[in-house]
Amino acid sequence: MKHFLIAICFMLFIVSACGPSDSVLLPDRTFLEDNEWCRYIWQEGDGWAFIAWAIDVQDGAEILAIQSGYLLHEKPLTGEEIKFPFPENLSSALERRLDAARLVREATETLESEDTLSVCNLLEAAINTDPSWSVPACNLALILLETEGADSVLTMLQPWSHKFDAALIQSEIAWNNGNPNEALRQLEICLMAESPPFEALAAAALIYTVTGHIYQASGIWREILSSHEADASIRLMAVKYSILFEQRQ
Repeated sequence: MKHFLIAICFMLFIVSACGPSDSVLLPDRTFLEDNEWCRYIWQEGDGWAFIAWAIDVQDGAEILAIQSGYLLHEKPLTGEEIKFPFPENLSSALERRLDAARLVREATETLESEDTLSVCNLLEAAINTDPSWSVPACNLALILLETEGADSVLTMLQPWSHKFDAALIQSEIAWNNGNPNEALRQLEICLMAESPPFEALAAAALIYTVTGHIYQASGIWREILSSHEADASIRLMAVKYSILFEQRQ
């Protein structure tokens, strides 16, 4: 069971969001005057889903498109100026985040070629482009965990230790060091949120399961199964352990 959490952590690679403090709740368009909107030049390869992922828009790509004056299936032309429903003073931060997101996207594509050095270089560039974003740091941590060990990863993750994805990785490290209580403590960062990510719920349920806290584990598995928003692989895991729990009864 040494790396039982790492499979869940890898579900976060390149697709995870940052955490509750980075989630964006789009305002009502009437709150902003025309000259107060955040202006952005549409880049080649951009898409509503890509931008919504990069800035972690709470309500997703369709809401972002509509509040920007488009339908989801409408794609602006490269070079066209877009007005996003954010205050104008966030324009520079938006540019940095999307530049970093493009580097993460390139790292995803490079990962398929198994060129680990290039992937690491791209992720480091993304971190330098937007140091406030935890996603490239946590993706890089997953690679370094296998190549350089836990100590270097924990040091690197320190600035983002309060984020969901970082908490999952730190929980994995604590578990591998034989400290399930610390592993659960790290996951509490996620579990105390109003809507914790399903990866964190599954990780907590796995720890409860292997440490004999079956009642707590079964409650979390049922919660995962009751939601259609959970990733199929996590729901399958929940089915497996729910069946095992029933058989024990």
